[in-house]
Amino acid sequence: MPEQALPAQVADGLRALSTEIDRLDQAAADRYGLNRTDMRALDIIGRAGPLAPTDLDRLERAGYVRRRADTSDRRRLVVETTAATAARDQEVFGDLIHQTGALLATYTDDQLAVIDDFLTRARQLTAAYASTLTGRDSTPSRQPRTGG
Repeated sequence: MPEQALPAQVADGLRALSTEIDRLDQAAADRYGLNRTDMRALDIIGRAGPLAPTDLDRLERAGYVRRRADTSDRRRLVVETTAATAARDQEVFGDLIHQTGALLATYTDDQLAVIDDFLTRARQLTAAYASTLTGRDSTPSRQPRTGG
């Protein structure tokens, strides 16, 4: 394969993966009975933990988040995911998580280190570029969604 063909193939693979992730996001949102914006909010709460409530009423009505008093400041409310979210995560993503683990097990530690480095740097590059387009800092989470 020519020297430039492999990088182009990897770049095309990333674009194709992005398209499939978008398709998965929509399918998951449909299964949750939410829109993709609400799914993104649910993902953020799942990653970051309890947050101050804002416009999360649809997620609360759907039973995926609840408001509770902050344990360190009883005057403040936080929003956190519920057991319903964990159950739906398992239903929607459980098989994919298992299959992804099996796929990753086929790579050596050295290969995984290269893949991880590439994905981290590609994510950082994409986040920085998005920031230039939006004029806002976007510091995405490093941790992948693991269903909760």
